[in-house]
Order: sequence, then structure tokens, then C-alpha cells
Amino acid sequence: MAKDLRSFIALEEKKRPGSIIREKNRIDPNQHETVAYLKHLDIRNEPKMVLFENVPALNGQSSEYPLFYNPWVTRQYVADSLDMGDIKSYMEVSLEVAKLEVQKGTVEVIAPSKAPVKEIVLTGDKADLRMLPMPMHQKDDVAPYHTMACAMKSVNGDFYDITFTKNRYYEPRRMSFSAHKHHHLEAMTCEYEAQNKRAPVIVILGHHPAFYLSTCCMTPYGNNDYLTASAFLREPLRLTPSTTWGEDFLVPADAEVIIEGEVPPGARDTQNPFGEILGYYQEVMQVPVIEVTAITARKNGIVEDFWPGHMDHWNLGSVPKEGSVYNIIKRNVPGIKAIHLAASGCGRCICYISIKKEFENEPNKAGMQAFVEMPNLKLAVIVDDDIDVFNEREVMWAVATRVHWDKDIEIIREVQSFRGWLGDTVAIIDGTIPLKGGWPKRNEVHPEAFERVAKFFK
Repeated sequence: MAKDLRSFIALEEKKRPGSIIREKNRIDPNQHETVAYLKHLDIRNEPKMVLFENVPALNGQSSEYPLFYNPWVTRQYVADSLDMGDIKSYMEVSLEVAKLEVQKGTVEVIAPSKAPVKEIVLTGDKADLRMLPMPMHQKDDVAPYHTMACAMKSVNGDFYDITFTKNRYYEPRRMSFSAHKHHHLEAMTCEYEAQNKRAPVIVILGHHPAFYLSTCCMTPYGNNDYLTASAFLREPLRLTPSTTWGEDFLVPADAEVIIEGEVPPGARDTQNPFGEILGYYQEVMQVPVIEVTAITARKNGIVEDFWPGHMDHWNLGSVPKEGSVYNIIKRNVPGIKAIHLAASGCGRCICYISIKKEFENEPNKAGMQAFVEMPNLKLAVIVDDDIDVFNEREVMWAVATRVHWDKDIEIIREVQSFRGWLGDTVAIIDGTIPLKGGWPKRNEVHPEAFERVAKFFK
């Protein structure tokens, strides 16, 4: 059986009883209630997945499609999606992603009659977005949005790109396509527009969590993201001809729900405010639009969503980026040991990197490479390999005791440009001990005593 979302849910319920809440009470996403429910879990420090089984669709009628949240809310859940078993350290997950990112899988094309996502096929006026649940998220969001990944095929037809980008509801068969300037999808849209062509696009509203993790790796433009998804799934990615374009555009056969549509050249509409990943509302902007041509789904297909700007969202983006940037930094700083995009920086703005330093300039080299690769990054803190970068208390201890403010902090102007209000200036804090020595020895608990008393904690 091919990997899909429901197989992941079944496996987690068997492997980690209690990790998934099946909420049978009516929870109304049209009234912000799904995110409010997740906030209650967050306040209680209960990182659980939630399957809302009784939700209304956008039209207010009872939905045939439940809503699923939080498959990435802990790194252990991320590891489970990658078939890693129980992890001993958080860096294990980043390193696994770093390994998978450079691999290429395979695809298997199956007939639409055998594709689960074609159990229901709606076209024309029946392809009505209001039949699906489409949540209101933050209090002042302008409209309901889907928050999952979109996929396009290059204008030359030689690769597929999958990128997370939200989609605002406008009309029953019209939604936004918020491909930003740093997105590959924006570049692809412009290529279609340059040839005055309508750009085919799909919105994938449910699949195995490993499928989505693969789409957040920092692979270069031109990478075939279907092959990367296969590598993360550790099996061929099953594809099937689309309803709208047939074999000219293949879609994931084991997805839960797919919206097919086209981006007309030159068409723009407004979107936002929308509460986004850094914890602020995005300003009103003009974006391309999608004209919906078809909706295909499994029977009782599960629509995935996330709470923007919280742990599930941060892990989804940060873990793959940690793996990607680890691979890149290692080419220039072979002694890199670990990298962590901290939750305190929304999984984007603050990066902790540990290295076994061989040369005094390596902290700056590691930091600068991280800024080049991540357009939201504002601060890179480089520490020695005795510091656990996933333990912020240890990182801040190194900053407090190993940083000389007059020579270990570098401020570099005009580096970033993605979010103007966030600023273009970045900083590197070198929290490593100088190679020349003369530093006091760090306190250490006696290791044999530590092992002797371990029996009292089992």
C-alpha cells in the first residue's frame, strides 16, 4: 500500500496511543474555532495531532471532509513521518533530512481509475470551493484561506515545483495564488506570463507528512520536486493524469484532495491581512489568482491545515531548512556539528550553529553562508561543539560567558530584503572559545557517578 495521510494517522495511533485527538464535537473553522482549539492545547503544553471529524464546510453545511492538524508539532512526529523510530537527539532529524534532500526517488504513473484522489471528480460549476472546509485562522484575517502546498509544471515541461503558499477564497471557483518574490512559483508564473499562457497549478490539500516536508527543502530552481518527495517517502511517488490537462500535468495519486486551476496572465487581486509565520499580519498586496477548473478527492478526503506562526508551522519549515543549510555549510566548514532554527525566532530569524573549530574565521564563514541561504535570517549564533544548540539555555550560557562584545559580534548591513519591515541588517555572534587557549575549563559532573545514579530514574 502506498504511503498516504491516513496510513500515517493509523500508524501513529497504533505506535503512540494518545498522540492524535479525534474530536467528534462540532468545531466551526468558519468561526476561528479550530485554531482556538489548538491554542488551548498549546497553553496546556499538549503537543498532539488533531483530527476534527465534525466541521462545517465553507458554505456552512456539514462537511464530508474532516480537518487535520499538527503532524509536525514535535520533532518526534517529524521523525515518525520519515520512518526513523524513536530519536535520541533533535539533530538526528535534521541530518536525516540533509541525507534525503540530495537523493532522487522515482515516480509511478497509474491510471485515474486506480488513483484514490480520483474517487470523486467535480468539474464546471460543481467544482465549488465552498464544499470544502476553509478555515478562518487569526482574529483579523481578511478571509478564509487554505494553507497547504501548490504545485506547478515548468513552462518547458521538464520539472515540477511544489511550494507552500496560502490561497484566499474569493468566489466559488476563484482563489488567490500568493506566490511571493522569493518563491519558485513566482518565477514559473512569470515565465508563463511572458509567453501569454495560462499557468496550470494544483493545490494539494492532504498527503503524507513526509511528502510536505520534502517541499520545504532548499532545493534549487529546476529541481523536480516530485522526485524529492519520493526520496522522503522512501518509495515511488504515485502520480496520475490530472482531470483538467490529462497526461500533460500529473498529480499525486494518493493525495486526499486536489484543487486544479489556471493562473490567467496579468490577472491580480488583493489579499491580506493574514496572520503569518513571524506572528504579524501581512499587509494588503496584489497577487495572481487561480481560476478553479476541477476538484478531485478521495471519499471523505482529509483536508490538512496548520495554525500559522506556531510550532507545527515552524517545524515544517525549519527542519528541512536545517538539513539543507547543514549540507551547504559543511562544504566550507567541515567541522559543523549541528544547526537549529530556534522557535524563539519563529523557525526563521534566529539560527544556532555548533562547530568543531579549526580556524578562527570559521564562525563568520558559517554565519554568512546561513544568511545567503535563508532570506528571513537575522541572527546567527555560532558556538563550540560542547553546546547543545537545541537547548537555548546552553546557547545563551555560551553567549554570556564566551562572547567579548567588542570583538565577537559582527553587524553586516544590507544583506536581507524579503520583508522590508524586518530590516536588512544581520548579526553574527561568535560564541566559540579562541583556539589560542587560555580559557578556564568547563564544569563537569563526574560521568561514572552520573551512570551509577541513573538507576534511580528508570
